[in-house]
Amino acid sequence: MGLTKRKDGYYVEFPVLDDGKVLTLARGTPRAKVKRWKTGTLNKTMAKQQEAMIKTDLMKGMIVSARVKGPVTFKALGEGYLAFPDVKRQSSFSTKQTTIDKRFIPYFGDVVLSAITPSMIEQYREQRRQEKRENRGPLKVATLNRDLALLKHMFSYAVREEWVLKNPVSQVKLWKENNVRDRVLDTEEFERLQAHSAPHLQAINQMAYQTGMRSGEILDLTWDRVDFKAGMIRLRPEDTKTEEARLIPLTPELTHLLRDLYKLRYLHEDHVFLVKGQSVNSVKTAFKSACRRAKIEGFKFHDFRHTAVTNMRRAGIDHLTIMRITGHKTLEVFKRYNSFLEGDLKDAASRFNTYLTLAHSSQKNDSPKLLINH
Repeated sequence: MGLTKRKDGYYVEFPVLDDGKVLTLARGTPRAKVKRWKTGTLNKTMAKQQEAMIKTDLMKGMIVSARVKGPVTFKALGEGYLAFPDVKRQSSFSTKQTTIDKRFIPYFGDVVLSAITPSMIEQYREQRRQEKRENRGPLKVATLNRDLALLKHMFSYAVREEWVLKNPVSQVKLWKENNVRDRVLDTEEFERLQAHSAPHLQAINQMAYQTGMRSGEILDLTWDRVDFKAGMIRLRPEDTKTEEARLIPLTPELTHLLRDLYKLRYLHEDHVFLVKGQSVNSVKTAFKSACRRAKIEGFKFHDFRHTAVTNMRRAGIDHLTIMRITGHKTLEVFKRYNSFLEGDLKDAASRFNTYLTLAHSSQKNDSPKLLINH
């Protein structure tokens, strides 16, 4: 029992009793059966943390049986989904929990899963779309699509647990998002922004500007992820939005910045970026104020990803390497972040013209000369 290591990671095993509603820990009980959970990690320390969480949930009776008797309601699905270890360890867990509790359960709560149809899901989306938000305007398409993505994942879990035969969300098409942004901060604007930013924000801005890391990845960064010897930031799957490990190379400027911060670190705090000795939860207000003071318009913190990707491409780094650094999983998404401005296109034409001129010149010099006898 306990941890078992396999090629794809550690697994946790516990003897359990299944009463048809929940699983409970049952050491030394003859009727107990062994239940196995995949931790999703090759790190033993993290696997042990997962083992402890699962054990606690079993002791509290929080893990729903895979053979719940009778029809399963959406509310029961929500409880089972949120108790699932793979979901609980996600960085987006609290957001998912809020959406399920505040949005989904009030709408679908007591409805039996098998009765939920694609049309019902479309009706939910339409109702959400028509919600009036005071001084904030209509909901964005991206928000509605995220709702559907979460619903789809929940029903995939239900299908796996054999609570329902098919996933009704798979038949609902996502709406096309028109959220492509081309805002890139030039060097003069960045220097102006830094001049109007607080010291802690300057450091965070610098990290985003040179790496393209997401705000959550930066604010959650801890010193054990910084490898000064190799000149790398080593993000683990649980640190990233895509749940995939990532290596981010440090520029000399970032290395110098991080070394200075390391000298001033607090022993009680593992996070890299601090303000008044405490980890930074958000920079939204501070960043917005800095942009206003610097007279920078139409730029959001997330646009640093556009800026970093564009600057890396201008530096001649191939797109696959950039995708590995920034964590873009598909070329389609990467293209949305790779901004081609008018100056880039003119520069490309100039470089292409230079190439053709040199190529033609070289061809003339290399071509055989005709000997003419007079």
